[in-house]
Amino acid sequence: MYTEMRIPRLRASLWTSTPDACPTSALAEVAVSVPSEPSLIVPDGCMDLIVIDSRVVVAGADSTARTFRTTPTSGAAEPVVGLRFDPGVLPQLLTTSAAELADAVTPLEAVMTAGSRVIVPELGPGVGQRQLLDIAETLTARADIDSTPLELAGLLSVREESPAPDIAEVAAQFAYSPRQLRRLSSAWFGYGPKHLSKVLRWQAARALIDAGSTRTAAATATGYADAAHLWRDEKSLLGR
Repeated sequence: MYTEMRIPRLRASLWTSTPDACPTSALAEVAVSVPSEPSLIVPDGCMDLIVIDSRVVVAGADSTARTFRTTPTSGAAEPVVGLRFDPGVLPQLLTTSAAELADAVTPLEAVMTAGSRVIVPELGPGVGQRQLLDIAETLTARADIDSTPLELAGLLSVREESPAPDIAEVAAQFAYSPRQLRRLSSAWFGYGPKHLSKVLRWQAARALIDAGSTRTAAATATGYADAAHLWRDEKSLLGR
């Protein structure tokens, strides 16, 4: 079973994936639901802090879908907990480039910059949610969040029944050249603005489909030319 709770002050959502229940949607599942069984992780433009086997790891932004497997050393099927941060937030908290962490899972202690005062605690089985929130609170308190990545992600997200945004026009709104925007987007999100827009549009379409919309209706609502274009994006993002 998967549950999620929004925490506005952290610009993140706290989620828990509990074993022995099947996920209701592949899009909702970012961690394993059954020990030793692979889980499909799909791109969403976000980065997570996750407690896995009593360690905190950073799950970088995924450019395409990948499978992930974890088997607790205790042999017990413990819930997996994590914090999914809004696009562009976690790299600022960690003072690192999202591109360096993309398509990978990295221990948090390996990511923290030299001289950091944040102590990553050892987490015991069955706990971790409170400690994870404490780490996020500490990182957030010491950070001066630049709103530009959040504004950019907002401009690249779906506008109802509108086509994909023109990257040059989006860049001009921030007084960037398209090349500058691609470079900054890579550092903020792990990939360029065109790919982020593609990910966000597909996610929005899939959410409508999961809620009961037909593929054609979802494609129209999210600005695709037709359902075939939605299917092509889905195939490329799922690596099929």
